[in-house]
Amino acid sequence: MNKFESNKIFVGVSWPYASGEIHLGHLAGQNIACDVFARYHRLKGNRVLMVSGSDSHGTPILYKSEELGISPQELVETSHKNILDTFKKLSLIYENYTSTTTQNHKKVVQNIFLVLKELGYLYVQKSEQYYDEKVKRFLPDRYVRGKCPECGEENARGDECSKCGKFLFPNDLINPYSTLSDTKPVLKETEHFYLDLKKLEPQLRVWIEKSSGNWRKWVREFSKGWIKEGLEPREVTRDMKFGIPVPVEGWDEKVIYVWIEAVVGYLSAAIEWAENIGEPSKWEEFWKDPNCKHYYFIAGGNVPFHTIIWPAQLLAYSEKYSNDQLWAKYKLPGESKREKLNLPFDVPANKMLLSKGKKMSKEDGTGTSVSSLLEKYSPDLIRFFFVRNAPENHDREFEWKDFINCNNNELVGNIGNFINRTLTFVNSKFSNTVPNGVLDSEVKQCIDTTFKEIGGYLESCEFVKASESLLKFGDFANRYFNEKAPWISYKENIKDCENTIYNSIQLVNAFRILLKPFVPNSSKTLSNMLNIGEEYDPNIDLEKTGKVSKIENHWSFFPLELGTKLNTPKILFEKIQEG
Repeated sequence: MNKFESNKIFVGVSWPYASGEIHLGHLAGQNIACDVFARYHRLKGNRVLMVSGSDSHGTPILYKSEELGISPQELVETSHKNILDTFKKLSLIYENYTSTTTQNHKKVVQNIFLVLKELGYLYVQKSEQYYDEKVKRFLPDRYVRGKCPECGEENARGDECSKCGKFLFPNDLINPYSTLSDTKPVLKETEHFYLDLKKLEPQLRVWIEKSSGNWRKWVREFSKGWIKEGLEPREVTRDMKFGIPVPVEGWDEKVIYVWIEAVVGYLSAAIEWAENIGEPSKWEEFWKDPNCKHYYFIAGGNVPFHTIIWPAQLLAYSEKYSNDQLWAKYKLPGESKREKLNLPFDVPANKMLLSKGKKMSKEDGTGTSVSSLLEKYSPDLIRFFFVRNAPENHDREFEWKDFINCNNNELVGNIGNFINRTLTFVNSKFSNTVPNGVLDSEVKQCIDTTFKEIGGYLESCEFVKASESLLKFGDFANRYFNEKAPWISYKENIKDCENTIYNSIQLVNAFRILLKPFVPNSSKTLSNMLNIGEEYDPNIDLEKTGKVSKIENHWSFFPLELGTKLNTPKILFEKIQEG
């Protein structure tokens, strides 16, 4: 292997609510791109820690469980298993995928809450909130519905309008009603802890100005817009019992608000990973090394939580490390280094995937479930489609014609066509053996350029461009095969034909590696057809053993040797019959 520099990459993936199956919006938003990104970096020889988990607290869980007539715990357990099963079918691999129900998560969340409280970033304030007199309960935001003041949508939630995406407070709604009884709620005094975002605003402003240059333009402008409008304190506790208890005496009837709790999961999941591998302090290598880059893959609706609120918590909490008393009192599990926690390097958020003009939402019953798609179509097609059609910079409508086009014209008609033509030819004319030849300069240059180009796009989180580069490579390969016309040279100039097929096989071999991050199952099938022997793959190692045992650069091309005996070719991608 060539010498290379191994970097540390932390990947945090937003946590899906454990309130049912995941839908296509999750794949378009974060779950496919993150895996492509992490697989590439592992292949490149970088040390990757990708974590996520099922968000198992909050009103969506409580709301759905009450609707189904089961306990929140039952819903969470079933949903978590279903999510894991779906992720496995899609070949999504994490160093650690967990849940917010663990004792470890509870310990880390409460630790951060108490440090922020002692530093004066959390304070108690009374306020009036909606209360349902019929069922005698305070109403968390999703239990209040009404008319959106922004776009007029009649069924907007008390935290967000599903039509226009506007973030809301229950008090913003016009003609509010309780989802528990359909009655009009009343305002009643309650008491909560608030995070003083206004106090943290100067630090956040400086950090965003300094660090957001590599973010997507709309993410950067959206975040700066929040700062420009001025940050206001936000409550961090709820009037309910389902969740992480507030670790303060006399607050037994309240829990920590899920929006401040769930983002802590990125840290708690890393701490859990370190404990699981028997090295309790290893999480610090990813959280306290300033050279480790942190990426957060999320859907567009979660942007402020990852560019404003989570960084605010991290900035505030890191003051612990310059305070002797707090450092001694509030060590995190396995914590040994008195150094600040890393802030996000990039937040590659995607816009919304729409279904008939509306945002896909489990709570609102809109969109298609991933499991229903997996019943009919291959996981690799689903993966590739949501890279090719990712809503990176604008909302996109999910259209079946786009899905079929991606398969029939791109995977089958472009990549699959070239691979099948080449391997079928070598099977029928050269006894399935790599013939004599030398690598043409134009072929070598195209291979080298494509590896560099796709790698660069993946590193800058430009996944649509990466897929375009892959298809451009397919265009070159098909054009090369057509122009060289081996079916003619086989009869007229056998040496020229051998050289053409030799080069075509090398292009197929390059495809085998280039496809690994995008469509791993198809890449494995292609490796088998090419009779690739012992070859280390960090992603396969992680999938099988739970860890990467070798740090080497495998994002590179090496020609398949002359005389290599290939296995019988098979169709790599199947055409979808329309109608």
